[in-house]
Amino acid sequence: MGTPEAGLFGNGTKADWGDAVWKAFTSASRTAPCPDTSLEGPPLSVDWIDYVDTDPVRALEMLVLGWYPAEEAPPDPDAPADDVLALLPPALAAFHRLARTRPALYRFCHPMLLRPQHVTRPHGSQLVFAVENQGCRDWSIPWPPQTGPEDADPPVWLTEDPHSDDDPETIIEAERLSRFLLQFTLDQACGIAPFRAWTFVLPLERLEPLWSFLRPVPLSPHKPTYESSVFYAAPGLLASISAHESKATIGFGARHRETLAPLRTYDFPWRHFDA
Repeated sequence: MGTPEAGLFGNGTKADWGDAVWKAFTSASRTAPCPDTSLEGPPLSVDWIDYVDTDPVRALEMLVLGWYPAEEAPPDPDAPADDVLALLPPALAAFHRLARTRPALYRFCHPMLLRPQHVTRPHGSQLVFAVENQGCRDWSIPWPPQTGPEDADPPVWLTEDPHSDDDPETIIEAERLSRFLLQFTLDQACGIAPFRAWTFVLPLERLEPLWSFLRPVPLSPHKPTYESSVFYAAPGLLASISAHESKATIGFGARHRETLAPLRTYDFPWRHFDA
């Protein structure tokens, strides 16, 4: 079981760890703006995909600023201040800076910790920055930094049962932090979008018509031991596809209801459709 370390990112008590998680869930449960009025202007373009390989932080910024609306709300008192962000890797600091004007980033189903927590585990010292909404897994990076070239964009660890297992299973994610945060944001943006559509399992060949307008996002599959989702985008539309052998499920997310409407023409076996 992980033990929080003393310092700026934890005071060495389970209560401090629990407080950090509680604050994250409190922020995540806050009411979002009405989806019909929350975003004005043109739909999100797909230009951000051009930067995924060369500048994933810029890709994340373009995605977030184009997808999520700015909100007139007071700053979250628990959000990290500049002195804290200065200690974090650039990609994680950029995410929290974006959340200052796009607080929807703190309303993810699997919330980001407003104050990452330093813990010691059997595989080493880690900084936990996000948690699964049932508390059965979390995501972390090696901590403290060792001033090496990898520290600017460290690997990400997925830890299973971090609170109930004295020697929890850990998996190193395929993507380093900057690209993982893009994956994480895409997963949440698509999965909890104001307007959604998703299918039952269907043969892979049924997806063939989608390739004419969906652009692939060049990232590794997200959560490969679970959904193994790959992401696609079109103007105003995000898609997540999970395939196994010859079958797949697909989910779409949109900020505007009318963006989903053309998908009706594909006659998929829809399990849910908001348009």
